[in-house]
Amino acid sequence: MEYDLLLKGPWLVIHHGGDSNNTGAIALLGGVFDPVHQGHVDIALSALHHPQISAVHWIPCARIPHHKSAPIAPAQARLEMVHIACSGTDGFVIDDIEYHREGPSYTADTVKSIATQSQGETLLWIVGADNARNLAKWKSAEELWNIAIPLVAPRPGVKPNSRGAPAPAESSYLHREDFPYIDDSRWQLFCQWQLPPVSAQISSSQIRESLRNSKDFDKLSAEGLGIPSAVLDFIVAGGWYQS
Repeated sequence: MEYDLLLKGPWLVIHHGGDSNNTGAIALLGGVFDPVHQGHVDIALSALHHPQISAVHWIPCARIPHHKSAPIAPAQARLEMVHIACSGTDGFVIDDIEYHREGPSYTADTVKSIATQSQGETLLWIVGADNARNLAKWKSAEELWNIAIPLVAPRPGVKPNSRGAPAPAESSYLHREDFPYIDDSRWQLFCQWQLPPVSAQISSSQIRESLRNSKDFDKLSAEGLGIPSAVLDFIVAGGWYQS
């Protein structure tokens, strides 16, 4: 498997084809990816298909903040799984910035570092609808909003907030009054950027449980688990999630 390697700043960015001179908006997809699954891929593809988005940057989380559960697979294995899942898709970029920084991986710190290296592109960061509801409580939320625009990814089973029907140019997952520090023009930009829902109902925890409970790995189906087949091959070969 060959990758086009490009050193950019202090970290490594890996391009899978595509035009590096494209100046459209860049969507940032961070996550633990423990393991990466088809739901992640579908969300990234839905963003990439947006006519104003030129690339989706995958940003695997190296070190989870201490208040969250630690990943099962080590950081390097999770990074490799993302490489495998993204291979061959023009416009997917893997950024291992969080692997070159000490301490826990916070979204605001990562996005700020990426912004210092950008060429003036609009930065969007993809956030699942389930996590979007807590956005006002995120670390350095105000700073994050001023650097990148949230791009909410609807998730099956996650209903919009129930404070009433959204007003025109409003988001059904976030409410304006929760973000008093955001100016109106920034909020309008946020409301213009929306992702369509994806049909897959997949979670990494469900995949880990299925792998842990499997009696015969030769009979495992990548499609049934909801992960790319090459990722399943890597998991089985490495023995991840199997005990």
